[in-house]
Amino acid sequence: MPKKAARKLKRKASVDFLNLPVAQFARPPIIVFADDAVTDAAKLMRDRNAGSVLVAEKGSKDEPVGILTEWDLLSNIIAAERDASQTKVREVMSSPVQKIEANSRVGDAMRLMLKRGIRRLAVVEDGVLVGTVTQSQLAGGSRRGTSPPLTEKLGGHVCPYCNSTFPTRKKLSEHIETMHEESVFLELRDKQELENE
Repeated sequence: MPKKAARKLKRKASVDFLNLPVAQFARPPIIVFADDAVTDAAKLMRDRNAGSVLVAEKGSKDEPVGILTEWDLLSNIIAAERDASQTKVREVMSSPVQKIEANSRVGDAMRLMLKRGIRRLAVVEDGVLVGTVTQSQLAGGSRRGTSPPLTEKLGGHVCPYCNSTFPTRKKLSEHIETMHEESVFLELRDKQELENE
């Protein structure tokens, strides 16, 4: 297959991937309560091999009030030299939790995470929590037992619109400005709408 045809096929697979619903990648939520000890939450994260857990108030599992991540543990417990057994999850969790509808596209989820500077989203369907999705799941990982069309190792800076990889941020920015001008315009419009709310 000629290189040009292979690139076109790869680009089409990437675009198709970005249009898949987020629900296909969502994992069941792991929930702890805000008044639990951080030690218990960390043990649950270890046992479930999870980088984060959603945090809820007792009696309200469908409405998370925060998220506890590995970064929260590192920066707010270990680096701060706090006693995890004496610290409540609510004291160190990140809040509020960013949510996305289950039928939203993968591309929308990636843009939202990039825009907000986060790596995890709570997935909701009709206002009910159904799971979580992470940037690493979407960028190269797990889709309920299958691999996304992107199977090569990611290196450098990845375009959120077409998944092309660039060695520097500058090259990525140039690519976005030339190839995805309309998408950037829509993203700026979305940003303005968010600021006006």
